[in-house]
Amino acid sequence: MLVAHAICGAQPSASEWKAIFDEEAVAVVTKCEIRGRFRGCAEQAFAICQYCGRSFCGKHGGRLADGQEICTRSICQRKQADLEQHLAYKETVAERNGGRMCGHAGCAQRPIGQCSKCQGLFCIGHLDEREMEGGHGVNAVRRRGSFCPHCLKRRSLWSRM
Repeated sequence: MLVAHAICGAQPSASEWKAIFDEEAVAVVTKCEIRGRFRGCAEQAFAICQYCGRSFCGKHGGRLADGQEICTRSICQRKQADLEQHLAYKETVAERNGGRMCGHAGCAQRPIGQCSKCQGLFCIGHLDEREMEGGHGVNAVRRRGSFCPHCLKRRSLWSRM
């Protein structure tokens, strides 16, 4: 399909780009990459996990109603559950910050700083300054950041592939 557009000089429409991408993704990765105890799965892959980047079949993952594609690996399932909890946490912090209170539940102090990850506002007692890494590989940069207890706890999960 892309070759036909290149010959006539036309730009593909959004729906055509999606079809091209889907065709190429399926053509490149054909087998499920989720391994069992002793060997890999031989089934045809139909999606790519948004957390680990592995392709998977219907037996080893699924596509949620909102379009998220998640495999059955325990680390990916934990990341999905953590993300849902984190979004609820951010709402709670925003409500507390709206009342000019520290985002930490049960704290009546006024906020004086912001968490580098969730962007919530916290008192000095609920912010911890640490070194954080941004980017990956050769583009990785280490810098200092302030973290709330919730985001500090999440770092170990999200640093794993």
